[in-house]
Amino acid sequence: MAMRGLGALIAWACVLTGWCLAPWAVWAAPAARTVTMESLLREMVDMARLSRSPDIPYECDQFSSYDRASVAPDRDGWFANGDAGQFLRKEVREGREEFVMADMPGPGAIVRIWSANPDAGGTLRIYIDDMERPALEADFLALTSASLPQFPAPFSGRRALGANLYFPIPYQTRCKVTADKPGFYYHVGYRTYPPGTQVEPFSMAALPKLRPVMDQVGALLAHPSQPFTTRGATKRTATATIGPGQAALLHDLRGPAAIVRMEASVSVPEEQLFSALRECTLTVRFDDEARPCVWAPLGDFFGSAPGINPHESLPVGMRADGVCYCNWHMPFARRARIAVRNESAVPVKLTLAVWARPEKWDSSRSLYFHAKWRNEWLPEKPEFLDWPILEARGRGRFVGVMLQVSNMTPAWWGEGDEKIWVDDDTFPSFFGTGSEDYFGYAWCNTTLFSHAYHNQSICTGPGNMGYTAVARYHILDDIPFAKAIRFYIEKWDTSDREYCCTAYWYAAPGATDFFKAIPAERRRIRTLPEPYHVKGAVEGEKLTVARCTGGQTFLQDLDATRFSYGKHLWWREGSPGAVLEVKVPVERAGRYRIVLGLTKSWDYGIHQLMVNGQDVGEPVDLYSPQIEPLRMDLGVFDLPAGEVLIGFRCVGTNPEARPVNYMAGLDYVLLETAE
Repeated sequence: MAMRGLGALIAWACVLTGWCLAPWAVWAAPAARTVTMESLLREMVDMARLSRSPDIPYECDQFSSYDRASVAPDRDGWFANGDAGQFLRKEVREGREEFVMADMPGPGAIVRIWSANPDAGGTLRIYIDDMERPALEADFLALTSASLPQFPAPFSGRRALGANLYFPIPYQTRCKVTADKPGFYYHVGYRTYPPGTQVEPFSMAALPKLRPVMDQVGALLAHPSQPFTTRGATKRTATATIGPGQAALLHDLRGPAAIVRMEASVSVPEEQLFSALRECTLTVRFDDEARPCVWAPLGDFFGSAPGINPHESLPVGMRADGVCYCNWHMPFARRARIAVRNESAVPVKLTLAVWARPEKWDSSRSLYFHAKWRNEWLPEKPEFLDWPILEARGRGRFVGVMLQVSNMTPAWWGEGDEKIWVDDDTFPSFFGTGSEDYFGYAWCNTTLFSHAYHNQSICTGPGNMGYTAVARYHILDDIPFAKAIRFYIEKWDTSDREYCCTAYWYAAPGATDFFKAIPAERRRIRTLPEPYHVKGAVEGEKLTVARCTGGQTFLQDLDATRFSYGKHLWWREGSPGAVLEVKVPVERAGRYRIVLGLTKSWDYGIHQLMVNGQDVGEPVDLYSPQIEPLRMDLGVFDLPAGEVLIGFRCVGTNPEARPVNYMAGLDYVLLETAE
């Protein structure tokens, strides 16, 4: 729980006792309107509201299951990793135990719930205001995996094993969130409004009336690449071929106005795309600001790297046709200049379309859009550190980050928690449970996913080796700050890697940050080492299945330091007598030694190996108490050009196997020329 979250609990006690609470005094009186479920739903796709101070001010904080041994940066335990099963307290209600995940005074609203293993939480209950019965009571897994009709996708959903609920749950005086089973990971993000703000409390009974608004908002969240921000805007298109070492001013706009959408397309040979997108920088200058408000590599600005990786998120994204889009709202008072500098070795042809419309600049509330980039090579030592994503001073709102990782080993790179300090925090307002948890997925999962608010747009592998890009955008859960913000993420463990991040935020004129321009030689896409593989082998996961008389085949990730390219062809749900055969290409006729890379594990079966339908040797027991590779030499065969069939026939299982299964795994097939 954050220090400001603790402050919220103190505020709750003060409200009950009638004390004055000084921190609220810095907020202006709220506007004379009510926060409703409908107004919060509409905020989920309102990009313009982020560009000004909130109509009704609020703080944004997070409760989570972070390891409570983390007390202070200068104390042991700051990088502690026991992040499951941590709660505020345990209560007994109606004869059952409930574990309190979050407890906050109102007025406020829950804006995000996440878990890595909601099935371990049982029933989630949300108590609103003074009601004895929960306003929302549901199976935690169903609620966060779009299995309940009241909370459909894209508001709810499980992506790369991370369970998410982005649905506003407002409350007037108090909100408490509980689960009836311990042992799970969780985040609960919430807003807190000033005392006296009128809030319409959440009600399940109100959801049917909200369905038309939910459908409208859900349609935009489901298809965020659409130009939904361009009403009333004028489109301007500029095309330029920018030579190495040259810069081009593509747009010079006059205000007061706001840029509401941009689209960019780059034309270079495919082998030069990585360098063009990283070594060309996008710069946007607003009015009389001393430094550019936007400075980022061209590709990274649009939410992924390296290259064009199709994904659709609400603020930025990349389409399959190569067009990159941006829906961030960018107001300015007098002038906006958009330029691109090419520091790559080749000419780059760029087309940049901009939509802008007149908009009044409010000197007391309007904010400039900021997006800036930094990178750092992180060697294996030190093992732990807090890596800064953003340090900024002034008044503004944090709205998102894209993190691109170049990982030198298959080991998981992202165990580290996010830590966000806001204004005068002495402990982070946000203290997370793992890097992938912050980005809305879980368990180091390599599955690509795309959503309006978060994504994993590239993960080259094997395992977590290679290039990964993940992003999270704070739209409903943006983080306002009055004086300063610091966002760090832990670098955890000892493998070598490079972090590159693009931070997105809004800030009042004159605000400052810690970013510096990075020269081209330090921005270049890092060349990665060749992953472990068996030279000359045909990978099992790439083979065509010729016959499968029982069960199913899947591709499965394995330890990329011991299995070729970190994957194998996995045969599951078979039974004695079932046969699996795969086709292995033979480039030319000849004598070949056939070598198989197999997988052994605790629930694998006993299989008779076959070549072109004929049994070879004795059956092979693939049981092992742990997952391990097995190299199997089948002998020398005369093979014609074309293909050879490699087969498994299940004959049983080891009596030690637990559970009793009959699985098999084919890592690779190696055809060695025999004398």
